[in-house]
Amino acid sequence: MTGNKGEWSELYTLLKLAADGKLYAADADTNKIPEIYYDILKIIRSQTDGKWHYIRNGNIKVISEKTGNEVAVIPIEEFRRNAELLLSSIKAVRSREGSFEVPEIEGFICRIKCNTTKARSSDKSDITLMVHDVKTGSDPTLGFSIKSQLGSPSTLLNASGATNFVYELGGHKLTESEKAEFHGLKHFKDKFDFLDRLGTRVTFLKPDSEVFNSNLMLIDTKMPQIIGEMLENFYRAKANRVADLTEMCAARNLCGISESGKNVFYAYKIKEFMTDTALGMMPGLPWNGNYEATGGYIIVKEDGDVLCYHIYNRNEFREYLYNNTKFETPSKERHHFGAIEETGGKQFLKLNLQIRFVK
Repeated sequence: MTGNKGEWSELYTLLKLAADGKLYAADADTNKIPEIYYDILKIIRSQTDGKWHYIRNGNIKVISEKTGNEVAVIPIEEFRRNAELLLSSIKAVRSREGSFEVPEIEGFICRIKCNTTKARSSDKSDITLMVHDVKTGSDPTLGFSIKSQLGSPSTLLNASGATNFVYELGGHKLTESEKAEFHGLKHFKDKFDFLDRLGTRVTFLKPDSEVFNSNLMLIDTKMPQIIGEMLENFYRAKANRVADLTEMCAARNLCGISESGKNVFYAYKIKEFMTDTALGMMPGLPWNGNYEATGGYIIVKEDGDVLCYHIYNRNEFREYLYNNTKFETPSKERHHFGAIEETGGKQFLKLNLQIRFVK
């Protein structure tokens, strides 16, 4: 069985949590908060052949959801030992990209019915846990999204055709030769400098996707404009960190907020956008405001520790997202942006949004 570092990290999370039996909360700097944790009662994982339940009860019982049959009873220590082997294998190939095998644990993962490194999922949840909530005394079943620091930084929002933003070009209209010169420039900063020299204005118009536009407006009616301005500043090479781009947006203050409150206002709005993106909203699908990852986020740290953000530490989660993400440029060819287009005698430019975690 093969997988990349992110996929193996997902399987590592299953083994680690099954072995430890606790999922601790993290602060805004991904440090463990010892007094906030969940006791793990059961882990549920979707496979190509259905869902499998891993129940902690002295040992780990492996049960098929489809049949209800118990197929294995495995000592917790075996999960711990194989989690350590897998972590060592992931770290050993840290500088290498692509898929790889981990033959040392192949027999074990077959015994626990993990036939893929990545769980099947159509939403934001990568793993489902039944936990004991010590604050309420309840045993909720919660879905978590997994982000790993063991490999390349994960994306928060993936680029697609739905994440294109449209800008109208005004003032000086580019000639065919000027468009050719624009398209021949390699860096977006140079492209924008060229437009400025020509006297061509760049004005945000709308997200290209009506679905994404509606999703953003559900968060805030001005969110498309806020993201549109941040995106232009990023492609102008003014900054790439989300926090820095937000501060630039606050300085311009397109929403007309009072001087004393504008920094708090824009930071709050972007933290809402980031949280909603992390837990439920996807650009290409209509969103009703509900979260798919009902438990929150699980972070696999570089040292192999597994921590989470949930309702008890929502503020820390928002700060973590805000301070540890950046905009980046995806493939222009794949997502069809960066070229000047002409419709109805007007010229337009599309820019694409992708957000990635900072290592």
